Amino acid sequence: MSALLPVSIASFGTRRYPTLAALGNHVETLARQAASAGSRILLLPELVSTGLLWTDPDASRVDNAGVGAFYRKVLTPMFGAYKQMMSALAGKHGLAIAGASFWHEEDGVARNSAFVFMPDGEILRQDKLHMTRGERAIQTHGGDALMSFDVWGVKCGLFVCYDVQFPELTQYLVREGVEVLLVPSLTEDRGTWRVWHSAHARALENQMFVCVSTLVGPMDIPNDYTSLLTGRAFVACPIDNRFKIGDGTYAVGAEGEDLLNATLDLEVLRLSRSRAEVRQLTDRRPDLYERLQS
Repeated sequence: MSALLPVSIASFGTRRYPTLAALGNHVETLARQAASAGSRILLLPELVSTGLLWTDPDASRVDNAGVGAFYRKVLTPMFGAYKQMMSALAGKHGLAIAGASFWHEEDGVARNSAFVFMPDGEILRQDKLHMTRGERAIQTHGGDALMSFDVWGVKCGLFVCYDVQFPELTQYLVREGVEVLLVPSLTEDRGTWRVWHSAHARALENQMFVCVSTLVGPMDIPNDYTSLLTGRAFVACPIDNRFKIGDGTYAVGAEGEDLLNATLDLEVLRLSRSRAEVRQLTDRRPDLYERLQS
């Protein structure tokens, strides 16, 4: 098992991309910076695909009633090429590109799918599991499977935004041996704080690292419900005498567009799990919880 995992976590600015290649150029700038910093993972936010809506000349005329059909019209045909492009960038720069979720429809079912594009060409997919009201309004469906995976000898998991607010999922991943949780997100102000506090809670409860990437800037589609996306890239960790970080914020990036580089110390995390002043994982009482729910 690796003792250290260098990661780069983006606060990824919104853009109006004229082409898929323009999104690729944006991602490649960050991938190049992450590789130069020695990172093994570049974490990108939820729905980096939204800027591709501006490849269609009708984008500025889309209102709330038409946004679902517009997503289907513009994004779904790009899905295959998007995956190929991101996989090529991961291979070119020798790192895993994680998160970077993409809205698409397949076999008549709409999904918000995040990915891990490995540098060897392997592509792992994690569908978002819990749908927000806005996602349900455009008939997006939640997935029904949760994966774990290895990156440079470290067991990781991947949630999409809202999923981090459901502790049962994290408990399952910890039983699978996960030490690092990657969370691509997209939120406005109140949602930013929900993700912040949920990520810190999951890190505390499960004695793990939780890394969060944010999409930041104006989101002008639909034109009758524009929003400003906020948040900062950050890493949450346990609060104990091993980490010695009072608020559980292991690292945090700047406001606005930013790339946070951090090295996750897995030796300290493993020491926290085995010999900290509080040991949530070993002190759990699953038999009691099951009895109380029956």
